[in-house]
Amino acid sequence: MIGHAEARAEPCTTPTPACHLENGKDLLGSDPKRAAEELLASYQLDERTDTLVLYATALQLDHRYATALATWKRVIVFRDSELDAAKDKARTATGRKLAAARAAAARAQKQSEQAAEEIIKLWPHVGRVHIAFPAGPQLAVTHDGVEVDVAHDVLVNAGSDELVFTYKDGTREHLEVEVAAGALAKIDAPPAVSAKPEPKPAPVLVPPPREVRPPVEAPTPVLATRRSVDEPRSLTMSRVGLGLVAGAVVAGGVAGGFGYLGSRDYDRSRTAGCSADGQCPFGPAADLAQRSNDRARFAQISAIGAGALAATGVTLWFLGRHKTHHAITDVSLTLSPSSTAIAGRF
Repeated sequence: MIGHAEARAEPCTTPTPACHLENGKDLLGSDPKRAAEELLASYQLDERTDTLVLYATALQLDHRYATALATWKRVIVFRDSELDAAKDKARTATGRKLAAARAAAARAQKQSEQAAEEIIKLWPHVGRVHIAFPAGPQLAVTHDGVEVDVAHDVLVNAGSDELVFTYKDGTREHLEVEVAAGALAKIDAPPAVSAKPEPKPAPVLVPPPREVRPPVEAPTPVLATRRSVDEPRSLTMSRVGLGLVAGAVVAGGVAGGFGYLGSRDYDRSRTAGCSADGQCPFGPAADLAQRSNDRARFAQISAIGAGALAATGVTLWFLGRHKTHHAITDVSLTLSPSSTAIAGRF
């Protein structure tokens, strides 16, 4: 089946959205990188939200987590606009048109929640970078081939990733960044490329001076020496602390996702008829209000758990990394130039 899919994924003789979309679907399971390229080409020709969903899925399979998360956010924006449009139609429609509008609203809401779940899965795989720029004209910054808004923190893959800075003269500077999952790193933009320095003159080779050997002297006895080294207190404790911090990142992502969903359900319950003091009519409005309360409560519990895990993890990490002072004594005794050297270490 994979071989058959690869055989069908041939270059499009006519660059149509349908051709690129079919190629992207065929390559999604075998070559997610090429699938993402085909799906992006289809979306640029015909901006369909379903195509954008496939593109975000391909990015996620290709481990381009930061770009995938940003794409899923765009999907939620489009799904919410589809939901609002369906609700507007339902207010004035009757009969079959009303049923169709309600079905479209339910479908858009479900698809928006699925996109939010994908974002929750991706949070443990990304970090954020805050870029400080020097005075003068701003540089263009791209990540994964897409220009980013440097007025806000830039999402990057956790671990190691790359940002590209483009200068006014067209030269580029590639900067590798390393950020832990869920962490925020602050970096400085690389300075503008200066003019090339003038070549240095070739060094003049001077023959080395004639070696003069000093007279052989009797060896001087070497006394015992004492030195100290600093070693971490406990690497295991540091690793446990890092594990707890990673768990705090996951819990924080879950809290953020449920907080977003709970806030959205609250707004929808107000639209459906709930008052500001929490009084709701029976039916969909009351269900939305109850679901909003449940999700908000779960978000609070997750946030508290994340804070506890983070505090414990950081404490263990600092305690494990705290260095202890050990004294080491080196003893060496030289008998004569031809004698065997005896050395000991305590």
